[in-house]
Amino acid sequence: MAMQLGSSGVKSDINVTPFVDIVLVLLIIFMVVTPMLSRALDVAVPPKVDTPSPVDPTEQLIISVKGPSNPPKVFLNREEIPGGLDGVKDRIEELMKGRREKIVFFTADNDLVYQDVVNVMDKIREGGAQLGLITDENLDVTQGAQ
Repeated sequence: MAMQLGSSGVKSDINVTPFVDIVLVLLIIFMVVTPMLSRALDVAVPPKVDTPSPVDPTEQLIISVKGPSNPPKVFLNREEIPGGLDGVKDRIEELMKGRREKIVFFTADNDLVYQDVVNVMDKIREGGAQLGLITDENLDVTQGAQ
């Protein structure tokens, strides 16, 4: 230590050399140890399952009832069902024989009599199909059928 003349203060310099040496040693230790700590886990990945493709839109059955004519007109995928309400059950039974998905989508005009709508829905169920309702008023499934 050198003597300073004319100054009566304490020297407050910190020697950082030992601190840097310790930090570098710790850095080297972590660099060496870290690869040893990473352990791989063996994971059994399940085999790929082939899911059936979604239903083709051409295979979907959509029954729509147009009115308010008496009796209302009943359409199956844009084709009018002959016999109207009486032909619905027979046509649905015929179509449900070879199908896995026994779902028929149903839509009706807003100005129809409620009883007519319920009668068509009952005939669809009697034909052996489950019923799905289409509630989109802007969707016209019979466009071009008339």
